[in-house]
Order: sequence, then C-alpha cells, then structure tokens
Amino acid sequence: MTLRNQARAFLMQAASLTGADSLAFAIQKRKLRPHGLVVAMHETPASLEARFREQLEFASKHFTITTLEGFAKLWERSPESEASSKPLILFTFDDGRESNYSVAAPLLESFGGRGVFFVVPAFAASASTERALTFYRTRMNPDSTPGDENFEDWKPMDPAQIADLADRGHAIGNHTLTHERMVGLSPETLEREIGDSARQLASWTKKPVDAFAWTFGWDAIDGNGWRAIQRYHRFCFSPCAGVINTRYDHPSLIWRREIEVRYSVPEYRFCYSGLVDLWWRNRRARLRAMVRASSARNVE
Repeated sequence: MTLRNQARAFLMQAASLTGADSLAFAIQKRKLRPHGLVVAMHETPASLEARFREQLEFASKHFTITTLEGFAKLWERSPESEASSKPLILFTFDDGRESNYSVAAPLLESFGGRGVFFVVPAFAASASTERALTFYRTRMNPDSTPGDENFEDWKPMDPAQIADLADRGHAIGNHTLTHERMVGLSPETLEREIGDSARQLASWTKKPVDAFAWTFGWDAIDGNGWRAIQRYHRFCFSPCAGVINTRYDHPSLIWRREIEVRYSVPEYRFCYSGLVDLWWRNRRARLRAMVRASSARNVE
C-alpha cells in the first residue's frame, strides 16, 4: 500500500470512528434546495454481490434510488416541496461489463431503481472473442498486468444484453466508440467517437442515447470535445466528485462520485457522506470555467 493510500485509509477510518461521516449526512439533509448524488462504478462481480446489496441497503437509508428520468426531474422540483425528502441517487456503470448485466441491474431493480450503463460499442462488439481481453488491456486499463485480471473485470456485455437492459427501463449511455480520451482530437475523430458511437448504441436499443460519460480522468476533456458531446446528448457525466446542486449545476455537466462495490464499509460511508467532495472543489470550478468558455465560443 502506498503512502497516499495509507493516508486515505486513515482519514476514512478516522471519519467513521469520530462520527464525521454521520455529521456530514445530517448537514446534507438540512439543505433546502433539491440536490442529488450520482455514483460511478465499474465491474460488479458475482463474488461481491452480497457486499453490493449491503451497500445499496445503506444508500437507500439516506437517498432515494431513482432512474435517469427521475433524476432529471431534480431540476423541475421546488425547494419547498422537497425540503423534507431524501435526496435522489442515481447509479451509473462504466464500460459495459457483463457483470453489470448479470449482477448490478437485477440488484438495482430489486430496490426499485434503474441504472445508467455507459457502453463502449467497440468493446461490446468484441464480446465472446479473444479480442475482448486485448481491448481491455490496451484501451480501457493500460496499467493492467496480464494474469492479474479477473474474468468479470474485462468480459463485456454483448449487443443483445445491452438491448435487454434498455427494454427493462435502464438507460444506455455513450462512453465513446473505443474508450478514447476527449483531449486534442480532430473534428473527424470526435464525430466518430461520439456521433458514430451514439448511432451504434441507438441501433442496438432502438432508443435515443441521452447520456454521455467521458473516459479516464476529470481533465481528460477539452472544449472541442465538450461541444461535440452537446450536439448529441442531453446529459454529460464527469469523473469528478460532487453533490448535484440545482442552483449551480446543469444537466449538461453532472458530477459523479466513484464508489466501487469492493469498497469497505468505512470507505463507502466516507464517500456517500460527501466528505470526499472537498478534494474535488477546485476541479469542479475548472470544469465549470471550461464549459462557460466553450458556451461563449458557441455564441460568438
């Protein structure tokens, strides 16, 4: 374990022992304006199904598990009518792993919710072939060490499973055609990675693809990429933690907290409480500035 990870673990344990995470939950409940949380996850292996159920049970005590459509109504509600209700929470899953189909989706349904599954069409097209593992190692997880990956880490959903999720009320989102970074790309490449990807997903699901989530880090995007996303999608989800506050936030840029199924109880309590958002404040400000600058350029 690195020094950074040790410090992170210590802070989370301290927050749990001192009750700081419980205090953070109490503060969140006092907010008058409607607010919500989006969670980002990746693989959800069967070996961790019981742990995921426990995490969902915990989350349901503090939040109302919803759908993409339900979350979008956050911007339509009045502070007065929602002041006493639990904030909304939306679960999202990146890359299109088969374990999301077999484990995550049924569990969410048992809690009355539906997820957003951000799919990489080129990864889905490689299902049931040896190319899937190669794609995972080269495009999605370049730091992967051969032999260390579990089957459920890299096995993708196939197009039929993706269509079935859409039929069951889950949202299928765009995660680029080939899991590409949204920085410094030519207009032609952006059209392929965003436009062609959206069209492929729509052809599989027979439904519009309203949501997009960019890949890799919070800063793996630029103004050109953001403007291309806006041409095709209503919602853009970022890998940047934060509470959704309707006073400041718009559906075109939605924050997400990464809270993985493998997290321990102190880890996920710390993340759900919102204490983790303190590290992301300046990054959220920089992304808002990028969006404002890009919007101003569109007006010009």
